[in-house]
Amino acid sequence: MRTILTTVGTSLLNNAKRDLKVEEVNEHELANYLRHTKPERASAETNSLSRILREDDRIIFLHSQTEEGKFCAQALERHYRSQGYDTAWREVPDLTYAENRFKMRGLRSLVATMIDLIRQESRHRREVLINATGGFKAEIAYATLVGLLFDVPVYYIHEAFRDIIQMPPAPIGWDYSLLADHEEFFEWINSDLRGTADVDARLRGLPQEVRLLLVEEEGYAFLSPAGEAFYEAYKEQLKQAEGVPVYLSSKARETHEAAPPDVRRLFDRAINKLRSRELRIGQSDRVRNSDCLVFPRGHRDERVFYFEEGKAIYVCELARHSDKSYEQLIACGVRREAYRDFQRWEGQ
Repeated sequence: MRTILTTVGTSLLNNAKRDLKVEEVNEHELANYLRHTKPERASAETNSLSRILREDDRIIFLHSQTEEGKFCAQALERHYRSQGYDTAWREVPDLTYAENRFKMRGLRSLVATMIDLIRQESRHRREVLINATGGFKAEIAYATLVGLLFDVPVYYIHEAFRDIIQMPPAPIGWDYSLLADHEEFFEWINSDLRGTADVDARLRGLPQEVRLLLVEEEGYAFLSPAGEAFYEAYKEQLKQAEGVPVYLSSKARETHEAAPPDVRRLFDRAINKLRSRELRIGQSDRVRNSDCLVFPRGHRDERVFYFEEGKAIYVCELARHSDKSYEQLIACGVRREAYRDFQRWEGQ
């Protein structure tokens, strides 16, 4: 079972006006046009769907926040429903012809809508495809980014060759270390509308790459469309890793329980991120006097000494730079055979 997320533009309406030689087209006329016109000619959406559609597919039409976009999406939804397909349509907020609103909010809203639908359809165990032929040209770029980050194939009709192009899921691991290192900032800016001055203050001391994932509008700053896609993909990585078992030694539990609440939360975040294989690979180091790996690398205060066995992760020690416990452990040595009584960590 598959679900095809199909972006919708206004080619159906424009083509119908052209072929029928009229200035305006009503709902009935548009329905007749779809019934009696070859899909390759009727619209960008019908053209691309004719190349990829299967009998039991579900189609969700995503349209801009415009009357023309809604008119076309609803006509397409009714047309394919009449042919026996499971169909729906959904408006993308702020996706309009107004340039600034489109650039700042519309594309970010498109990214958020697509990710929401991918998650929703995946929960129903449906394979998801993105058909990005219709709509604004910039939609193809961000639809492709979403597809790559969420392992969803993207299809569109190439203008020059008039043939279907598939961007398959990329079999690579993305580097989410920037988001992991500054998770608190991304969580903060995404949780509410933030003034540019407040954001600038929080950005002091953070890498320039963080700013590249933001946009500003009317005195506010928020995640760009690409920033939204990367942050949601990062959260998805953590969610998918939730089932990985983590065990804490008696010494690690003692350190965890003795820590102040704010420090304990930082340890919990680090252990939670440790479950993600991509983050472990990218952010673990070896240190002297230890046969354990240390996570994370970089400028974080908290440090986790761990090893892997089977599909489980075993945490021997929790330490911090600020209280010198990290340096003391390295000086004394951390050897996994010295640790016993591991118990499962239940998470945050």
